[in-house]
Amino acid sequence: MTGDDKKTYRQTHAKPVVNKFFDWCHQERQRIDLTPSNPLTKAINYACNHEIQMRVFLDNPDVSPDTNHLERALRCIPMGRKNYMFCWTELGAEHVGIIQSLLVSCNTDPIK
Repeated sequence: MTGDDKKTYRQTHAKPVVNKFFDWCHQERQRIDLTPSNPLTKAINYACNHEIQMRVFLDNPDVSPDTNHLERALRCIPMGRKNYMFCWTELGAEHVGIIQSLLVSCNTDPIK
């Protein structure tokens, strides 16, 4: 789907789910048994503070509802860090880092 078809589909199928989720978040925020240090409280506060940004995909068909493609593109950085442990010298690790940076930045595959 593209353009208006995608927007219409999201408005009819995703918007009610998103509305229900944020209604639940606002309702849970009112609970007195959740302390500020509770992980659920932190997650709910995060969701409520970013509600506007999280709703953008409903009105803009070009925005993806997730960021998996970006996370996959960045995955090479921690993997490289893990591989640098096995370089014999600090200079060798630096060279591996430079080469990997060049390879990633020269990648011809567009991020989708």
